[in-house]
Amino acid sequence: MDSVNGSSGTAGTSGTHDSQSASLGAQSTPTQAETQEQDLREALAENPQAVAALSALTANTHYAQLSVEQQVQALDAFNAAPNLATATYLQGVAEQTLNPQATPTSLTPDAGTLTLDGQTYSIRNGNLIGADGQVAGTIRNDGQVQLNNETTTRSVYDDINTRVQLRETNAAQELQDLVNLHAADPNARLDNANINREMARLATDVISRARMEGMDMRVVSDFRSVEEQNALFAQGRTAPGRVVTNATGGSSWHNYGLAVDVAFNNANGQPSWPENANWDRYGEIAVQRGLEWGGNWRGINDRPHIEYHPGLGAGEARTMLPAYRQGGLDQVWNNLGLGGR
Repeated sequence: MDSVNGSSGTAGTSGTHDSQSASLGAQSTPTQAETQEQDLREALAENPQAVAALSALTANTHYAQLSVEQQVQALDAFNAAPNLATATYLQGVAEQTLNPQATPTSLTPDAGTLTLDGQTYSIRNGNLIGADGQVAGTIRNDGQVQLNNETTTRSVYDDINTRVQLRETNAAQELQDLVNLHAADPNARLDNANINREMARLATDVISRARMEGMDMRVVSDFRSVEEQNALFAQGRTAPGRVVTNATGGSSWHNYGLAVDVAFNNANGQPSWPENANWDRYGEIAVQRGLEWGGNWRGINDRPHIEYHPGLGAGEARTMLPAYRQGGLDQVWNNLGLGGR
């Protein structure tokens, strides 16, 4: 009897432990949405503003009530333009998903400005107000714009020269910026005929992605002649100023139209180079697109600089000088398999 009771008691305890272990195991297994959220946090780690926007989305009570599949869809949409405006919009989508009759104010910006195709509009509760004071269209916090005279929507992120500021009233009843982007190439440097078209395309792609992540960047330098390069090299050496480059004429990829420098826009839309800006994230975006980033160099750390020269290293620019002297930029580009103008 004692033996039976002992066996029975042991088996019962074991079953309870197994059940508890299985329960703990199930609880510790992350959902697809949780895994995707963690992946996003790691991918955006060098952009703390984007990570904070992700946190705002996933901490939202309506988001928490969505199914795992719906959360995954929301995270996919967030990743397309990971910034606070997108997160705010998706909070409204989550609320509307749970209650189709709801009309969340977070779907549209309360205020702001938009300059599109040379026309500037003020924003009032999702409406675009033209210079005549009339409603010219609508805009959402996900960046989708619908003008009254157009049949299709477009995104504020389509053109790197779109000026857009989306503002929302916060809990303290104060307007805060969700996104604030100025024109990224107001001087049309990437349209310079001396800039290789593939280089221009890649630089545009980098800046476009940075803008989607809420990073307000602009092009500040493009093609530079051999003579200009020598003058820049002299700075801080035989000419006044601080040393800004180690490259003499012909030794910089700027001299071949294969390099671009960028800066961050300040609040007034003017170029600035703040130490605490998201330079590392900008560098990650550039490297992901096959570009060389100056922030990875030893010696002079050139964080604003990106360049493109497939098959050659950053320090091999001078090997292109004979081709440049023989046939100009077209010869250099052809030698690198990048085509002429």
